[in-house]
Amino acid sequence: MRAAADAGFPAVEIWDWRDKPLAALGRALRDTGTRLETLCVEDWRNKCQLAEPAEHAEFVRRVSETAAVAVELGCPKLVVLAGDISASVALETQLAAAGEALARASDAIADLPVELLVEVVNRQFEGPNALLQDSESALALLRRLDRPNVRFLYDRYHAILNGEPLGWAVAGNMPLVGHIQVADIPGRHEFGAGTHDWAAELGWLLQAGYAGFVGIEAMPVGASAGLYAGAQAVLRRVSDGH
Repeated sequence: MRAAADAGFPAVEIWDWRDKPLAALGRALRDTGTRLETLCVEDWRNKCQLAEPAEHAEFVRRVSETAAVAVELGCPKLVVLAGDISASVALETQLAAAGEALARASDAIADLPVELLVEVVNRQFEGPNALLQDSESALALLRRLDRPNVRFLYDRYHAILNGEPLGWAVAGNMPLVGHIQVADIPGRHEFGAGTHDWAAELGWLLQAGYAGFVGIEAMPVGASAGLYAGAQAVLRRVSDGH
């Protein structure tokens, strides 16, 4: 946290919180004035399957547990995955079950200043069997759910690997987008390490009405401080009209 603040970042994100020294983390956030924007409810390797009603109680327990930690740390957004698809049950039945799990979790945190973010990962490397295969399937689920404290984490790195053009599915649905994450392609590195036109991406997102943080979920090629320099370079191009 202190290194990120020293590099110039006003906000940070973490994955699993259960292996973190939470007291020290809280002190670092307070000392630096840094905002913890998101944290994950589960380790992606040990996630609940929302298509399985038998796992809903455990999912809600994990959401409630994470929400309590998030409130202590001033973190407003909790990231969740829907889990994997089953070949033995109709897809609509599984999606309905996932919606029920999210509704129960929504109720559990209704009185807290936090929201759930449903993320879709790429099918190439990380989620070939994911229940939610793309942005449209996630947004369709959230539209049916219609809970203000359950929104979409639009990860453009994953979306690009899934073959989603800029604006596909999210155009007209920006109120459902609660957070955006990015990483350059190929390789999931910092801006400038790959070949993607991120100035065009961010310019479109701003014009579409997104006004929140954009998280750089990347593995830097060089020093971590280079993440900030790369981001600043892209933002200058956005300001200059690319």
